[in-house]
Amino acid sequence: IPVIFGEADILKTIQLTPGVKSAGEGNTGFHVRGGGIDQNLILLDEAPVYSASHLLGFFSVFNSEAIKSATLLKGFIPAEYGGRAASVLDIQMKEGNLKNMGISGNLGLISSNLTLEGPLRKDKSSFSLSGRRTYADLFLNFSSDEEIRNTYLYFYDINLKTNYKLNDRNRVYLSGYLG
Repeated sequence: IPVIFGEADILKTIQLTPGVKSAGEGNTGFHVRGGGIDQNLILLDEAPVYSASHLLGFFSVFNSEAIKSATLLKGFIPAEYGGRAASVLDIQMKEGNLKNMGISGNLGLISSNLTLEGPLRKDKSSFSLSGRRTYADLFLNFSSDEEIRNTYLYFYDINLKTNYKLNDRNRVYLSGYLG
């Protein structure tokens, strides 16, 4: 998976698949088989994501530690997705561990993330909480210019997903994103 500044990015990975072209160097937007960027439907746990980038398009809003799976539909898109002309990118977040508590994290050059997951009620319900923040603004404190030292330059993402197992065939999910 390609990384930019040590940060794995699902949208950069999608740009490596056949029929998908980057919208520009360092940009998270993509064209699928000649379609426009606005003709792609991006879903996060079935919710549309209208602005999928941070920092002028250099980073996507999707924390790689919070992603369970991603599916890209480039043709024969079912009607349930509302008739998008180019593609549908359906991203599912991690559901959490039903049995044990766990914690994981990553340190990168410009951002770090931390994920906590575990059962709320063993074998019945679980949660996954993931957060990411850049710390480029900390280096601005070394500037001799006071205006630069007082500048805020960062982004963050918080992903939360809980799930409750009603029976062997049915579950209820609640997911949220803050960034």
